[in-house]
Amino acid sequence: MKNTEAMPIKLIISLSLILFLIASCQDKEKKETKQSKRELTQIPKPQPKAAKQKKLTPLTNNNLEAELSAYGKENPETLILLKTPKGNMKIKLYQNTPFHRANFIRLIKNDFYKNTLFYRVMNNFMIQGGDSDDWERQNLKRKMGTYTLPAEFQNENIHKKGAVSMARQYENNPEKRSVPFEFFIVQGTKYTPGELLGAEKEYGIHIAETHKGTYTQIGGCPHLDGQHTVFGQVIEGLDVIDSIAAVKVDEANWPIEDITIGFQILE
Repeated sequence: MKNTEAMPIKLIISLSLILFLIASCQDKEKKETKQSKRELTQIPKPQPKAAKQKKLTPLTNNNLEAELSAYGKENPETLILLKTPKGNMKIKLYQNTPFHRANFIRLIKNDFYKNTLFYRVMNNFMIQGGDSDDWERQNLKRKMGTYTLPAEFQNENIHKKGAVSMARQYENNPEKRSVPFEFFIVQGTKYTPGELLGAEKEYGIHIAETHKGTYTQIGGCPHLDGQHTVFGQVIEGLDVIDSIAAVKVDEANWPIEDITIGFQILE
């Protein structure tokens, strides 16, 4: 009798254990499924690949016209901001000097002028910068290439105050080609009609009547016309030129206090 009564009890206990184990397994599976879903939602999304910078083609006198023509079409900007400790200057680059404009934008976009200096400052004449002997600049020069720019003289682009012009070598340079890196900004002085006549005789130049008013009212350096390519004009911040031109310099016209250069392309 005792054995008969014990059988159902054992059976009930066994069934209860089985049901408990099944429930535990199902609960574990649910937890694992939830955990898997949670882990899936935490997988980071693939980041967009950074745009690859186009490799620079070193320029030479043989390829620069084709290369700068193509670069100019892809990079049409003409408005830039020149930042200095003495203030900022807004510069408009001329479309009618396409090689000089494209070259300047190319240099700015490749950080060539970053932290360079105005290293030649002559009051009532001009402020010059754009080159350096430091290792980083020399390395950038190698990447940019070894070349000079063809002269792009335009009658309307004159060396009035605020003109942005390119330096050049005077010896063995009959075509008056520009160096690619060094630029200067004209301060100059205002001329009287008599002084303009004297400048024409001294330098053997002819100053157009339409330009004489500019040199008497705004000032500049008329003897540089036809000698250097003017490729831009300061349209805001002419007073900054005066501030830089007034700094103390050494016997080589190098400012005692560093006047750093920084560029920002506006449009």
